[in-house]
Amino acid sequence: MFREISKILGIYLFGFSLTLLLPFGLAIYYQFFADAAYHPQPHSAWAFLATIFLTALLSALFVWIGRGAKGRLYRREGLAAVVFIWLLTPVLAAVPFVLSGTLVDPVQAYFEATSGITTTGASVLTPKIYDDEGEEIPYRSVLKLVPRTEYVWYGNIEPVRDEEGNIVKEGIEAVGHAVLFWRSFLQWLGGLGIVVLFVAILPALGVGGKMLFHSEMPGPVKEGLTPRIKETASVLWKIYLGLSFLEFALLLGTNPELRIFDAACITLSCISTGGFTVVNGSIGAYNSAATEWVVTAFMIFGSINFSLYFYSLRGKFFRLYDVELIVYFIIIFVSSIFVTGYLVGSTEYLTTGGTGDVYSVSGAVRTGFFQFISAITSSGFAVADYDSWPYAVQSLMVISIYLGGMAGSTAGGMKIIRHIMLFRIVQDKIELLFRPETVRNFRIGERSVNIAAALTVLCFFVTVIAMAALGTFLLTLDGLDPQSALAVITSTINNSGMGFREAGPTASFAFLSEFGMILTSLWMIMGRLEFFTLLVVLVPAFWRES
Repeated sequence: MFREISKILGIYLFGFSLTLLLPFGLAIYYQFFADAAYHPQPHSAWAFLATIFLTALLSALFVWIGRGAKGRLYRREGLAAVVFIWLLTPVLAAVPFVLSGTLVDPVQAYFEATSGITTTGASVLTPKIYDDEGEEIPYRSVLKLVPRTEYVWYGNIEPVRDEEGNIVKEGIEAVGHAVLFWRSFLQWLGGLGIVVLFVAILPALGVGGKMLFHSEMPGPVKEGLTPRIKETASVLWKIYLGLSFLEFALLLGTNPELRIFDAACITLSCISTGGFTVVNGSIGAYNSAATEWVVTAFMIFGSINFSLYFYSLRGKFFRLYDVELIVYFIIIFVSSIFVTGYLVGSTEYLTTGGTGDVYSVSGAVRTGFFQFISAITSSGFAVADYDSWPYAVQSLMVISIYLGGMAGSTAGGMKIIRHIMLFRIVQDKIELLFRPETVRNFRIGERSVNIAAALTVLCFFVTVIAMAALGTFLLTLDGLDPQSALAVITSTINNSGMGFREAGPTASFAFLSEFGMILTSLWMIMGRLEFFTLLVVLVPAFWRES
């Protein structure tokens, strides 16, 4: 079994090393060819080169360990391979952050890389601050709760200064372009699934690819679009690429002031419902209604089951009459209207600072729709300081993060289809109380659902609640206040990146301790693999030879 897994890891790491060539090429361009005035941030070419070398070396090592493997993956091997891939990838993805000096703390670097590859979008990048004498000082935040909670932490990004010592870039904008691109590219790779990409482009896996595909794809139903799993993965990635190019073109076409680099990074993070940006104020920093509406549209596109795009391209438009899709759109529309209604006439709190103005109807529609859709699609982009909004709106957004997008999409959360199934289970149970003799056929729309699938959904729901409760409890033991702890766990377990209180839209996750970052990194991976795939390898019987 270990030889089979090692062979898979070796082949995968070779493929992953190839993905590093793109940010490496950008790093070379910015370091040796671009105008220094355009890129005053630190360079990172050697950091990416060293990472490529390290990844290739590990690839060769795993291939050597796996020599003699027959290339056959069964259920246990497939599950274990997927888990190892998702645990190992952030380790290697974090290396450029450390070697470039962007994040000198390896734990912070691992958190950032995990947030990227799981499309969570929670960031620890925080500008360092100094007093008048030039001495670095910490951030301090006091929550006037009972008991009173105080947070103290330091920034991690050195500002870029001009020749006179004046700060010209700080925070995220002080990070090198190649590293920022790598953050967004990680989200794009993780969006549809690095394993799905792996299966699509490395047919050397043969029959083993099917188990990897089904272990990694989100949702309770794994629907094959074509008879061969490699072809299915390939079709999904072609659709993913097509949507990415379309968004990139629309961003540039609707906002001439948007830089190509920014448009590319927004696209990589948006279609993957990731949430990373290359500016400090998220999408709100661009102050462009056109950009916001394009991003809003593609957050929705990324959160729709990709099989519906496949069937639409084949002319099977009747497949759009899908219960999950209809319910999803109803939730988006009704909830966005609710948020908009609460915002009209209230004070604007933007990610770039309060304006003192009040929301007009058009402004409330623009902001309310964007921010709610960002929440339910698990994107985490921000155009407003929603942590200052009415509690009713904040509560609705927290609920929507748990709802999530559609199964088979890049979105996080529990997925709409599972909530529909839970509703039907409860409905049938209530009816059973007064009509026990009725014979029932459990159906979702026109599709029959077997009892095993319904039981799996119930187990999944219980697992989500249990892990959310456990994570919140562990963070409070680590010193967080209950509201911030719940917000952080809600964000990470659902791969959302949208936080509240200390992790709000104008802050970061840098206030977490190293224990908190390790815990939430694990929660992000569990959420991305939908718990069972990761939890099963923790069972001792899993590793015993049968």
